[in-house]
Order: sequence, then C-alpha cells, then structure tokens
Amino acid sequence: METTFTTAGLRRGISLIWHVAISGFFFAIAVGVVARDVGMSWLEAVVMSGVVFAGASQVAIIDLWQSPLPLLVIALTTLGVNSRMLLMGASMREWFRPLKRRTVWASFFFLTDINWAMAIAERRKGETDAALLMGSGMLLWATWVTGTAIGHAVGGAALDPKALAFDVLVPAFFVIMIKPIWTGRKQLLPWATAAAGAILADAFIPGNAHVIVGGIAGSLVGGLLRDR
Repeated sequence: METTFTTAGLRRGISLIWHVAISGFFFAIAVGVVARDVGMSWLEAVVMSGVVFAGASQVAIIDLWQSPLPLLVIALTTLGVNSRMLLMGASMREWFRPLKRRTVWASFFFLTDINWAMAIAERRKGETDAALLMGSGMLLWATWVTGTAIGHAVGGAALDPKALAFDVLVPAFFVIMIKPIWTGRKQLLPWATAAAGAILADAFIPGNAHVIVGGIAGSLVGGLLRDR
C-alpha cells in the first residue's frame, strides 16, 4: 500500500480527532490543577505538557514531584510508562518508511495512544495519507497544553479532578477508539493476555512496570499466533 503526506491529510486528522481532543482538554485541566498542588510553577507545568506530551507519564511524574527531585526515578518511570510507544511506532514502520526522516520524527513527536489507534484503524480501511497522524496529534497537543495552562491558572482549591471524573475521560475515550482496530476473535487471546499480565504486574510489582509487562505479554502471544 502506498504512502502519501499532504495538507489534506493534516486536515483530515484534525477532523477525525476533534471530539477526543475535547476530552483531552478537560483531562489536561486536571493535570494542571494537580501540578499546581504539588508545587510546580505555571511555566514548569506548561513546558512539561508541551515537551513530554504524555498524560500517563506526566501523572506519574507529578506523584514523584518533591524536593530534591528524584531525577533518576523520574527518568526511569517516564521511560517505563512510555515504552509502549516503541511498539506503537514499530507497528507503523511500513507506512512511514517511504517518508523523509524529519517528517517521520516530527509526526511521531505527536504520537499518542489515541491518534495511534485512530491512524491504525484508518490504515486498515485503506488510508494512504500518513499526515493524518500529525494533524490529529497537533490538535491533541494544542488542547493538551492549553488545558494544562488553564488548569494551573484556575488553581487546585477550585477543582477536584477525581470528584469531577476528569481522570477517567481519556481512558474511556481510548477504549472507544481502540474498537475499530478489533479485527476478530483472533485478537481476543493476545488482548486478554496483555490485560492479565498488566493486572498481575500491577498487583505484585511496584511502579508502572505493569505497562511494560502487559505490552510484552500481549505482543508475544500475538506474535506466536500470527506465525501459525
């Protein structure tokens, strides 16, 4: 299947993800509120969202934010939580291989769980324009940074993210977005293995290793089934 990269693809990516970006905006407000509660400055919170742009690892980092900063622990936690991105990027290798390297790196900066699931689903429908990943990611990034800035400015005393259920918005939408990549019962065993591995690891291994364990377990089972 061929690969293209056009401005029309950028616009299509935005049109496909705008409704999810709204939920991400409210989740980012919660992140900004919590960041202020732990002592981050407004600039620190905004720069974190702009550069890291990864909700799960940012929440994990906020939990570790103290003086002096445990830099090594923060780095390892970020690496562990975001390690799933390696598998997600690898799954798009054939699609992005024909593009220039700078285009690939720029596109993957905006890679998130949600627009990855959307892009993979569109690719399976025959989509060739890889720009929809960047377009959708740029909108998610803009709403994420803006939400963080507003959340920090509003302040922790006014909002309780858990009470308002902001913390479940993005996971809930991610569940909705992964539905299109379900291709049949053959995926049931790898997905169930990934879920079981993550749940067990979360129960017995401290930190965020459950993300890696679940991803590796599901990938191994999926790879074994594919080879048969």
